[in-house]
This record gives sequence, C-alpha cells and structure tokens, in this order.
Amino acid sequence: MTTMPTARRAILGAAIAIAIGLAACSGATAPATTPAGVASASPPPSSDPPDRADPGGGGGGSPGNPGTGIGIAPVDPAPGGPGAGQPILVRPVPGRADPHPASPIALEASVDGRNVLVKITWYGGVEPCSVLDSVKVERTGADIAVTPFEGSSQANVACVDIALLKATIVDLGELDPGTYRISAPGSAAPPVVVTID
Repeated sequence: MTTMPTARRAILGAAIAIAIGLAACSGATAPATTPAGVASASPPPSSDPPDRADPGGGGGGSPGNPGTGIGIAPVDPAPGGPGAGQPILVRPVPGRADPHPASPIALEASVDGRNVLVKITWYGGVEPCSVLDSVKVERTGADIAVTPFEGSSQANVACVDIALLKATIVDLGELDPGTYRISAPGSAAPPVVVTID
C-alpha cells in the first residue's frame, strides 16, 4: 500500500475544500433580474418567473385589456438589466397583502391612433415585501387619475430597506377625440396632457 506524502495530502485536502465551497456558492439562488424594457405591471420575482419579466401574460391582465388599469402593453425586452437611472418595469400581481398607494414621480403617455398608454414611474421597496398589486384608474370627464398600489407577497419576511425605481405601463384603451389630463393624485408627478384627434 502506497501512502501519500503529507504535503500532497494537505494540498489535495485544500483543493477539495475549495471545490466544495465553490459548489455551495454556485448553488445559491441568484437574485432575479428583469430585462430592461420589460413591463411587469406587478408580479413579484419570488418563485414565479412571469411575475416580473413576462410582458405577454400573468400578472393583472393581458395586452389588449384596455381601461382596466392593470393591463400591460407588449414591450420588447432589451438584453441585460435596466441601465443606470432606468426603472425596472413590473406588472401587477393582484392579491398582495396590505396594499397601499405608491407615490409616482413621473408619468409618460404615448398615443397610437386613439389608444393611450401611460407609463407610471415611482420608487418602491424590494420584493417580496413591496410588489405592485394593482393600478387604480379613475376617469371623470377628461380627467384621468392613475394610482399604483403596492403590497407584500410574503408575511414575516425581512427585506432590505432599499428604494428601487419601478415603472408599469397601463393601457387606457381607445379614447374619444378630445384633450385629456392624466395625473397621479397626491404625488409629485406632473400631470400629462394628451390630445386625441
């Protein structure tokens, strides 16, 4: 029986320990990332991947569900995560615990013919503690008010106190010709005005 010299045994033991450590680290779950430009109107990236990065399904509605305030327009995903200063696009996941209004910082509207989409941007917390639950849309004549609501996906979980820049896209549907004022009541977001011919 041949015995291994002590130095070789020590090196082999260290190499095995390093390999086990690397395997354990690589097996850890990496945080989910959302490709830039993917609207996820409120799904949390807990255990359900469509929560954040599925522009065509899941969440609180589907493309072409106008006027609900929870629909999401298809958006082409770009490679990689959002760039500096770019929001993570999220989709609503109805049924979150303790929903409360978020405070938008910006509204952007786009018009295609008579169809109007509104991008709402705000700062929110990390998932699963802070997940877009829904977007309330109230229309009074030519005034349209939009309010995103965030809630929690899991109870009794500790979350880091970090503000994330988030956005969602709401399909307001086809509007009659006229001028409309879109606002986020009680927030710092300046209203936007759109004119439909």
